[in-house]
Amino acid sequence: MSKIYIWNTFFVVTEFFVSFFGTLSNGLVIFTVLRNTHRLASPSYLIFSIAVSDILSCLIAVPFSIAGHFLKEWPFGMAGCRAHAFMIFLLALVSITHLTAISVEKYLTITKSLLKESYWDTKQVILVICASWVYSFGFSVAPLLGWSSYGMEGTNATCSIKWESSAPEDKAYLGIMFVACYFLPIVVIAFCYQKIHKVSKHVVNATSQMGDYAITMTKALLQKRRKSAMYFTAVIAAYLLSWTPYAIASLIIVSGQKVHPIVLSACSVFAKTSFFLNPFMYVIFSRRFRRIMIQSIPTAKRNRLIRPALTRMHSETASVL
Repeated sequence: MSKIYIWNTFFVVTEFFVSFFGTLSNGLVIFTVLRNTHRLASPSYLIFSIAVSDILSCLIAVPFSIAGHFLKEWPFGMAGCRAHAFMIFLLALVSITHLTAISVEKYLTITKSLLKESYWDTKQVILVICASWVYSFGFSVAPLLGWSSYGMEGTNATCSIKWESSAPEDKAYLGIMFVACYFLPIVVIAFCYQKIHKVSKHVVNATSQMGDYAITMTKALLQKRRKSAMYFTAVIAAYLLSWTPYAIASLIIVSGQKVHPIVLSACSVFAKTSFFLNPFMYVIFSRRFRRIMIQSIPTAKRNRLIRPALTRMHSETASVL
């Protein structure tokens, strides 16, 4: 049994797992947000948009990768290759731009409007979402229009940007893309959370000069906002953990060095795990979102109705006995 066969089998299993569980979990997040728009704050629309992006990846883009690795070659021609690479790139950029926007929103809320649920209202959040999609579309459509290009990558079973291109205009695109779509979001996210930490300490010190009631209220609000911000830190960390190996491998290729095809394919497959990690991070780290999600499931509602009835029946039986 050849090494490439073993790795392709591993890639197929991993991507099937991502596609199946990513579809279920992101679908549940979308269902939860749609059922509870009146209970969730405006930034929940950002979560909704990320979930839409991720479920599209799991339903459409990832199955194409599964087919390629299963057949050990790309079976859909160059037009399909470009479409697949465009979709993966677009939806990955949508995720990181949305996570950057969430970081900015948390920073603005804590530093400028602590008493409000969110610094942005619903209209502003929708504008941010639209801007994020347009920004991501602009960078991902450029290779289709001739600025750089999409092609086979790794073991030639999937497609991506042609990182190995040596044309000056392609090098320019790759440089701008790495700065604008990877390093800049990381810098903005790091800046926001550093400021959140700094402002939080300042607010705590400032409120120590106030009365006991003011201190209690301010600290309670600050703790609530910081907790929300920190849980999104875990979501962001999971995304960056998924995509950073692929980004490093791509940078090595852009610099003119060689990366083994299996290593590049492995990094690409690992990056796709981000499409199902986001909803699991919401459930694990946000108790409020987890509670609302459980309450939104019809079977959970029926169970809540049945248990009180059983409890009353048991009490009545006990009283009779």
